[in-house]
Amino acid sequence: MILNWIKTLILLIATLIYSFICFIVAIFDRRGKFYSFWGRLWGKTFVALAGLKIDVKGLENLKDANPAIIMINHEAALDIPVSVAILPLQLRYIFKQELVYIPLFGWALWLGRNIPINRSNPREAIKKINRKSGAIINRGFNIIISPEGTRSEDGKIGILKKGGFRIAQQYDIPIISMTMIGNRYLNPKKSMFVKPGKLLAVIDKAVKVSDFDNLNDCVDTIRTNMVNAKEKYEEAVKANIA
Repeated sequence: MILNWIKTLILLIATLIYSFICFIVAIFDRRGKFYSFWGRLWGKTFVALAGLKIDVKGLENLKDANPAIIMINHEAALDIPVSVAILPLQLRYIFKQELVYIPLFGWALWLGRNIPINRSNPREAIKKINRKSGAIINRGFNIIISPEGTRSEDGKIGILKKGGFRIAQQYDIPIISMTMIGNRYLNPKKSMFVKPGKLLAVIDKAVKVSDFDNLNDCVDTIRTNMVNAKEKYEEAVKANIA
């Protein structure tokens, strides 16, 4: 237990240090390119200190990004550093606005021109996303979003909200889904601790809303990709962690 607390403290200190760096960089780096570099370095440092190893399938499918909408599943607080560590892209997050109030970490998110939203007011959230996403996409950056909208209680892929799909449709940019498997076992809900272990991420081929007859078909395809990845690899990842 003591070792868990020590490791958690080290991860917290590392996060605060990198948050401070990103906060300062965001003030002067108006184009935002160095901000993403330091953000990814934080993710890689976090993963290394936590003792995580990540196997990534389909990394070549990111060739269609810049810009794109990156859709990830959400099953643990670990999702953010893991996704940042995996993706060698200029990323901006759509995230719940409560995170803005976390000293340094939340401030760095806000100054980095990520998009905080109030999940209790979906209409206002959609307006903010529509207002801010254009500037991100026009710079060739990628928007990363969890279309489930909230953390999965059982690890199963939930119903996907359509906001991110509508952004992709409006700007005619690709959607790339990435399914992370194992995060919830190494960082259970309501636990501050991160167990060491091996994770898996499956990146599917890019699609466009215009490839389908309607928006719903695109939503169904992305969800099916995530569900299939879970069904194919979940048990093997769980057994490896156990």
